[in-house]
Amino acid sequence: MKRHTPVLLENVLEVLKPQKGEIFADMTAGYGGHAQALLDAVGPSGHGYLYDKDPQAILALQEKFKSNSNITITQLDFGQLDWQKDVPSVDMILADIGVSSPQIDQPERGFSFMHDGPLDMRMNQDQDFSAYDIVNTYSQKQLADILFKYGEERQSRRIAAAITASARVEPIKTTAQLADIISREIGKSGRIHPATKSFQALRIAVNDELGSLQSALDKMPQNLSSKGRIAIISFHSLEDRIVKQAFKALCTAVRDEFGQIVSEPLYRAVTKKPITGDKLDKSNPRARSAKLRAVEKIN
Repeated sequence: MKRHTPVLLENVLEVLKPQKGEIFADMTAGYGGHAQALLDAVGPSGHGYLYDKDPQAILALQEKFKSNSNITITQLDFGQLDWQKDVPSVDMILADIGVSSPQIDQPERGFSFMHDGPLDMRMNQDQDFSAYDIVNTYSQKQLADILFKYGEERQSRRIAAAITASARVEPIKTTAQLADIISREIGKSGRIHPATKSFQALRIAVNDELGSLQSALDKMPQNLSSKGRIAIISFHSLEDRIVKQAFKALCTAVRDEFGQIVSEPLYRAVTKKPITGDKLDKSNPRARSAKLRAVEKIN
C-alpha cells in the first residue's frame, strides 16, 4: 500500500489556526495525516475526535495513535452523525471529502480502473450495497441518470446502454470489465481515461457522498465554539458547489421581506476564493483537483 499524503496540509493549518489546548474534529480522518498535524499543534492539553466510515482506516488510525491518550476514534459516516450526541463542542472541524490513496491503491476495493479488481467501491465495507449492484441491477435510465448527475458525463446514455446490454448477457464483475465496456463504447479522447467520470459517479452513488456532505454541513455549525473554524476540502465541482452554497448561507445576513436585516451573519469567510491544490500542492497527484474553503464563527 502506498503512503497516503494529506492534501493541502500547510493550507489547512493556515486556515484552521490550531492553538495549544484546542479541540478538533476530523470528520474524514482516513489514515491520519491531517489529524497528526493538528494533534501536534494542539499539544497534549488538546484533543482530537477522529471519524471515518472505512473500517480499514479505523484500524490504521488506532495503530497510528495507540500511544495518544488525547484522541477519540469512531467508525461512523460523518453525514449520519448525531451532532448533539456524538460530537462535543469543538474549536475546529475538518473534512477531506472523497476517496483516499490507500483505497484507490488496493485493487480488491474496486475503486480504480487502473487496477483490476471486484466491482465494489464501498468505503464502508460493512454495507451490502456496492457498485456491482448498480451496474448489474439498475435500469438503463437509472444508470444514465447516475452517470450524468454525479459524473457530469455527457455520454451517459450511450454508456448506460452499453453497460446494461452487457449485463443482460452476463454479470459485470470487475473494474477491468466495466472500464473496457466504457472504452469500447465512447473511445478515448484526450489524456483522461474514458471511464474516469463513470467511475466517479458510481463511487459517489454507492457511498451517498453528496448526501452525507449536505447533511454534515447542515448540522456541524451547531457544535462549533466561538471563533471556531470549519475547513472542507473537496475534489470536484459537485462537492465544491455544495460547500460554497452552505458557507455563503452561513456568512450572509438574514433579511425580512422589506430587505431589513433581522440577524447578522454568524460566520465570516476565511477563504474568499477556494485554495486550490493544482498550484500549491504539485508534489501530490491527488491534490490536483482539490479545493479548500473555510469559515470562522464570529458570533
